[in-house]
Amino acid sequence: MRNPNGRKIIFLVAFWLLCAVFIVLYDNALLRYTHTPLNPTRSFWRDLFLALGVAFVGGTAAASFDVLVLSRWFRRRPLGRTILTKAAFWLVCIVVLNSVAQVLILSSQSGASLFGAEVRRRYVEYLSSPYVIMTTAYWGAVVLIALFVVQVGEKFGQGVLLSFLMGKYHQPKEEDRIFLFIDLKSSTTYAEALGHMQYSRLLQDCFYDLTDVVVAHQAVIYQYVGDEVVLTWDLETGLHEANCVRSFFAFDRALKARHEHYESRYGLVPEFKAGLNAGRVTAAEVGEIKKELAYHGDVLNTASRIQGKCNEFGTQILISESLCHLMHEHPGFNFGLVGSVELRGRQQPVRVYEAVEA
Repeated sequence: MRNPNGRKIIFLVAFWLLCAVFIVLYDNALLRYTHTPLNPTRSFWRDLFLALGVAFVGGTAAASFDVLVLSRWFRRRPLGRTILTKAAFWLVCIVVLNSVAQVLILSSQSGASLFGAEVRRRYVEYLSSPYVIMTTAYWGAVVLIALFVVQVGEKFGQGVLLSFLMGKYHQPKEEDRIFLFIDLKSSTTYAEALGHMQYSRLLQDCFYDLTDVVVAHQAVIYQYVGDEVVLTWDLETGLHEANCVRSFFAFDRALKARHEHYESRYGLVPEFKAGLNAGRVTAAEVGEIKKELAYHGDVLNTASRIQGKCNEFGTQILISESLCHLMHEHPGFNFGLVGSVELRGRQQPVRVYEAVEA
């Protein structure tokens, strides 16, 4: 699945399913040695089926709400507050889901109605047992671990944490990638007019508005450098539906759609310029205290240099000839040659093209 939100939902649901299997195994092992308010003759497979069903249905609904709604609400909140709030939400969901599962189990064991007196009596007995405290503590730890993994994964960047854990880039590795350098126009003028604090808030707002664009166009945020952000894709993903080019215009539209917010708060609507290039780079883990995934190669230098030529050519976005050839003709865009860029260390200049939405 290409969509990062979809991957997060799948991860959370799979995590809850795995934990549900563990708790059923634990329950059945516990029943061998300890008295509980649950019927000791309960069926393992029946319990497992009910637990997985409740975990899948409830977990999918809760995970979807978390990823698609809560994550948006808490996007601009501190990490600690986000994790604690989400943990509280998940604990409430788990208590409800666990109660539903236990009622179903008790009803299936006794053959009584879900709301019958026997089920109610045994459920009250269940609630008053130490078992409830143990399972609540277990699920609380599970929630914090899962949320921590998801949130830290977002801070590293999409897929980067998993790559680190798997050791994918422990040794340098060559990859063919696309890089998009996006830089704020007239940044010096804005900084002088707004002052450092307001200018920093402006950049925060802009890059928050970039988030949905990154997700929708399956990009990975490689770096924030001052008022510049660098996005990257593997070739297949970046070329699919022209994601690498379409993302910049989507970002531009997102900023214009919030023009009232920017005008009222900063007295301006920010505009960005961009440079795109594709080619082979070397990817490797760097650093020990602050570990990062770094890309090395002329591809990045060329993309940065191309972006720096936007003002000279009077364009918003420039694309290298090599990437333009990879894209061929796309019905959503027109590409026109605007000139060449001299690069230090290269004998031949790089021809660059302007992309215009058709």
